[in-house]
Amino acid sequence: NEAVELVPEVKKELVEFVSSIASGYPKNAFHNFEHASHVILSSNKLLKRVMAADDIATTEKEALTSKELHDHTYGIGTDPITHFAVVFSSLIHDVGHPGVPNGRLAQEDPKLARKYVNKSIAEQHSVDIAWELLLLPKFKNLRACIYQDRIECKRFRDLVVNSVMATDIFDKELKALRNSRWDMAFAKKEIEKVLEKEDVDRK
Repeated sequence: NEAVELVPEVKKELVEFVSSIASGYPKNAFHNFEHASHVILSSNKLLKRVMAADDIATTEKEALTSKELHDHTYGIGTDPITHFAVVFSSLIHDVGHPGVPNGRLAQEDPKLARKYVNKSIAEQHSVDIAWELLLLPKFKNLRACIYQDRIECKRFRDLVVNSVMATDIFDKELKALRNSRWDMAFAKKEIEKVLEKEDVDRK
C-alpha cells in the first residue's frame, strides 16, 4: 500500500499518454473527457476506501499481515496491477465514443458494428484505441512499468477489457455475468454476516 515513485521517463510518457487519450475524447454532451475524469476520481476514491484497513478488528492495532490485507480488500490490496487497471480503465473507457448508444451506433456505422460482431461496440472500440496507443514505441518505459512479462501483460489487458466491458449496462449477457461474479465474490460473506448476526441476537 506504499506510493510508487515514477522515474522521470515513465512520468513523461504517462503524461503524454493521458494527454493523447484526452484528445481522443470527442466533445460529446456526456461521453467526454470531463465524464472520464469524474470516473477516474470516483474509482480512485472507491479503491482508497477498499484499501482502508481501519475497520479490521485487531487486538493491538498491530501491522496487518499480507494475508489480512489481501482478504480484507478482496485481493486488491496486494495486487498493484489490478489497482492500476481499474484507474486505467476509468481513463480510457469512453475514448473515441461517438456519443450514441450501441444500438444506434450499429445503424450509423455498420462496418464498426461488424468488426465487433454487434457486441459492446463503443466499449470494444475504446479498448482498441487505448491499447494501440499504449503499444506505440514511445510508451515502452510506461509499459515496462505496468507489466514485466507476457503473463502480466495478458493479465493487465484482461482486467482492462473486463472493466471497460462492464460499463456496457444494456447488454443482458454481460449483466448476467456481472451478477454471477458478484454472487461468487460476496454471497458467501453476506450469508456469514447474517448467520453471525442471528447468533448474536439469540444470545
